[in-house]
Amino acid sequence: GSEMCIRDRFCCNLITIMKEGFRLMKNGYYAGIDVGTNAGRLVIKDVYQNQKGQIVSARIQEIRIPLRLGADVFSTGSISFRKEEQLVDTMRAFRSLMNIYGVIDYRAYATSAMREAKNGSDIIWRIRKETGIDMQIVSGEKEAQTITSIISDIHCDEGVYLSVDVGGGSTEISLIKNGEPVESTSFAIGTLRILAKKDKFETWGKLKDLLNEYHDKYGELNIIGTGGNINRYWKMSEHETKKGVNILHTDELKALYNELSGMTVDERRQKYKLKPDRADVIVPAGKIYLTAAKIMGAKYFIVPLIGLGDGIVDELIENSRNVI
Repeated sequence: GSEMCIRDRFCCNLITIMKEGFRLMKNGYYAGIDVGTNAGRLVIKDVYQNQKGQIVSARIQEIRIPLRLGADVFSTGSISFRKEEQLVDTMRAFRSLMNIYGVIDYRAYATSAMREAKNGSDIIWRIRKETGIDMQIVSGEKEAQTITSIISDIHCDEGVYLSVDVGGGSTEISLIKNGEPVESTSFAIGTLRILAKKDKFETWGKLKDLLNEYHDKYGELNIIGTGGNINRYWKMSEHETKKGVNILHTDELKALYNELSGMTVDERRQKYKLKPDRADVIVPAGKIYLTAAKIMGAKYFIVPLIGLGDGIVDELIENSRNVI
């Protein structure tokens, strides 16, 4: 339906215009793997050169596995053997899917949970040994930069916006000027971390201080919201789209948040057909987005229905475009 058309429109945006002297990278499939605090994702994109000589990408596959690595990390500081087995099995499956699609190249990032897990680097080594997938544990700042690498695709080339990406373990805040990220900051505040009561008062203070600083400097800013939860909020809303851009009004987000806050997890699942691992985290996610909106005076969110996996592939393409 219209939702898929919107998604396809975003996914088919131009990534980069080839510069003179660059040779075209191979046409075909490229993949990004994102191992987050709440889920593991595989995104596969079809990348090709169009008739104008521009490199275009279209998302053809996205798989999400609810691993919940953060549940272990926030309670014990390590990833349990059971979760480790699930993660290795997931990477094995992702490797098989990439083989089936004939993926030319891929990049794999692990974020907040793996950054903090005492056994994170041991698990990375095991994944490499058993599945052949070379995964990097990336910093929060790198995570934010990768997400904002796709901001230029979102038709907000003029003016200043705030980008807010909410994950299970961390929230990445970036300032966007004329379609380009200016600076990015990562905060250890995320949905699973809040549910585990491991979010710290001081960290919230630092987040609010930064937002107040931006507000003092730039005035009211609307927000580009990324992450699975804001995508779900938009899908639960009136599906407003203006000039190919998905809009979620702050008032509408607040109303949905208030309604969901007053429900049990089962009631949320029943009414909004939410998956079990979405029905609990969607409320703390709403709290983070609304905190940012209140301080910034944001009247609406732009919701491009994209995430870190898309950014990983686009970054890979940008770095590989002179490869034959």
